[in-house]
Amino acid sequence: MKTRRNKTGTKGRGTFLRGWSKAKPGFHEKTIMMSKCGKKCFLGPNKSFPICTKNTCKVNRKGVYSAYIRAREYMTIRGTRKYKKIAEKSYKMLYK
Repeated sequence: MKTRRNKTGTKGRGTFLRGWSKAKPGFHEKTIMMSKCGKKCFLGPNKSFPICTKNTCKVNRKGVYSAYIRAREYMTIRGTRKYKKIAEKSYKMLYK
């Protein structure tokens, strides 16, 4: 029997994302990050779906995973292709 690889490598549902709420950029920090780092820190249009740690230009895996979860959630609520694209992009980044 094959075992499926866990996206986060941890046991439990919410353990991997612990601490992302403190590491994610706030509203004004997103604006600064967009001008300093560019689009690499955001998966969505404009300043939506941030994936970098605040005050840095480094991509945080917790940010990528939370973007994936949020995009999947929005896909079911709103049902647009935009969120599917974000979910696919973040999924690929998780498995790199």
